[in-house]
This record gives sequence, structure tokens and C-alpha cells, in this order.
Amino acid sequence: MKHHYHYPSEWLKYRSTGEQVASELRLGIISKAINQGDKLSENKIAQQFEVSRSPVRDALKLLQQDGLISLERMGAIVTGLSNVNQKEIYDIRLMLESFVFERLQLDDNSVVIKELNKILKMMTVAVEFEDADEFTRLDLLFHESMITTINHQYIEMIWRNLTPVMECLILVSMRQRMEKEPEDFKRVIHNHKVYIEAIENKDRNKMKEAFHLNFDDVDEQIEVLWNSQTNIDRK
Repeated sequence: MKHHYHYPSEWLKYRSTGEQVASELRLGIISKAINQGDKLSENKIAQQFEVSRSPVRDALKLLQQDGLISLERMGAIVTGLSNVNQKEIYDIRLMLESFVFERLQLDDNSVVIKELNKILKMMTVAVEFEDADEFTRLDLLFHESMITTINHQYIEMIWRNLTPVMECLILVSMRQRMEKEPEDFKRVIHNHKVYIEAIENKDRNKMKEAFHLNFDDVDEQIEVLWNSQTNIDRK
């Protein structure tokens, strides 16, 4: 299958053909290589990716679940991802990660701390090799490792549902940053160190600082979500 929108090919190894096509198109939409209002034809996509129409239909169903397209007969219209949609994704991430942090305070965190430090070292290496794609993969793995540690089935399900769109948002951002502002990765690495310090020391103020550092475009929502979560847990 051809990779027209440069979705990392190594991420596709264990995905069905439909999922592979969806991954490519999803990145095309989020990077705005495919524009809002564009029409997607089943036949043209099949020709473009050199696949049959059956996996194309599967791909379009996945993109509809993401809210990126509106299905029509023999194709779809691109609705795209608005700024409001992006903010909503960060809202959900804040809710998940604040909940997870509270649960992490209840148990021995030595295993997850070791895992997070290992991932952070690999993130540093990815920066040294100017590998934005690998950095993106590791960034998602870092946060996923925190979430899966608490063994909460439905929290993990929400995370998995968010991941396809979220990974494309982060991938586009990291590729642009690596090209235009590579020095900014020092700040990103530091922000992840603050996460680890907060979890290791079970420090609520440090975790709130980590949220501000990592979600600086939704500061007001951080205060609302964080205060509501900590108040619930202290009752």
C-alpha cells in the first residue's frame, strides 16, 4: 500500500488494510493535506492506495467514528477537526490523567516510575537523532504507561478511542517542531520529568504544575478539573 500522507509505516505492521488506509487518511485530514469540505470517493481512494473498495469502506467507517468525516453514498465529506474539537480532546486527557494521578497515590509507584524514566531516556535519544516520529510514539507510550498502571478497564477504553486522532495531532506538531524549533524539545523533556517527580513524590501541587506545563492552552480548565477531582477524592 502506498503511503501518500507519510504516516509512519512501522506503526502499521499489525493493522488491517482498512486500518492502514484510515491511518493515512486521518493524518492527511489532521495535517490539512485533505481539507474540510473535500469529497472522498471510495473508488478514487481504492486507486490511490492500490487496494480494493472493501478496506476503503472499513477505513471510512473508522474516520466517521473519529468525527472527521460524514459518510455519503460511495464516499464521504471531510468535516475535519476544529479548534473546539482539539480542546475537547485535551479536556478528556486532563480528566483521565488527573483521575489516574489520584489512583497512583494509593499504591507503590516504583514499577511505573522505573518504566517512565526508561521511556524518558528513549525520548531524549529520539531528540538527539531528530526523530520526531519516534518521539511521538514514545510520548504517547509515556502517558499510556501511567494510565494502564491503575488497571481500569473503562479508562483504558476511553484512552484507546482517543489515541488515533491524538497521535496524529501530536505527530504533526512534533514534525513541525523538529523542523522549526528543535531546541523546544528540551522544554518538552523537562515537562515530562515533572510528571515523574509528581508521581514519585505523590505531590498534588507538582502534578498540577505538570498539567500546566503540558496543557498550557487550557489553563482554566486545568483548575476546574483538578479541583473537582481532588475534592471528590478527599471526601
